[in-house]
Amino acid sequence: MNNEFFDLYFFKNIENSNDKIKEVFKKNDNPRLALFCINQKKGRGRKGRVWKSKVGDLTCSILIKKKLDISEMGRINIIIVSIIINIFEDLGLNKVKFKWPNDIFINKKKIAGILIETSVSNNTVTQFIIGIGVNVKSRPKDLKYSSTSLFENGQKVQAHKLFFSIIKRLYFYIENYKNIEFQYLSKKLSNRFFNKKSSINIYNGNNKKEGMFLEIGCLGELIIKNKNKNLTITYGEII
Repeated sequence: MNNEFFDLYFFKNIENSNDKIKEVFKKNDNPRLALFCINQKKGRGRKGRVWKSKVGDLTCSILIKKKLDISEMGRINIIIVSIIINIFEDLGLNKVKFKWPNDIFINKKKIAGILIETSVSNNTVTQFIIGIGVNVKSRPKDLKYSSTSLFENGQKVQAHKLFFSIIKRLYFYIENYKNIEFQYLSKKLSNRFFNKKSSINIYNGNNKKEGMFLEIGCLGELIIKNKNKNLTITYGEII
């Protein structure tokens, strides 16, 4: 890839940031785009779930046109999750935890989520979109899980500054992708795993796997121990 920085786009009101950046890409052939919106009306998470946010929260999307083997997409997840956790810790936040594959918790409450959408051809990813939502000022209260915000944790952060911090760090990682020590990053995420002491259930469609957490692999895979054998899970959701 060339060394161009992201072309930046800012919107006041849009339906969905991932969908909007796809529209923008049709008119801009820069292989790196980053979009920030003040008010996202129809945010979404994994499996079509709704991501709720209000003005003041971070909702953004990043599009990168880059060829990767499909097995490497978990590494993109490792990168972006590591970036957000590091930013939170730089702010002085403690007890930041990672719920595989793409949720970030503080004090056992969800504060951020990531949605990665890919374009794939012949087992090769040709481009990917990273949608990021962070509860900066508000937190949804009508969900099945507990949530929190940066403000609730004593952090008066502006969403656009958080956005700039993320894309600056991501630019560095993408430029130096071949030199990244993924074993080091995955080990750090393993140390921040949200539940090391209890058995966890992972669902992939109708398939259920259960076991104790062992580690996050260098390809972003979840490795658990079930009875006397280790299971490697590349796709799924912890319930």
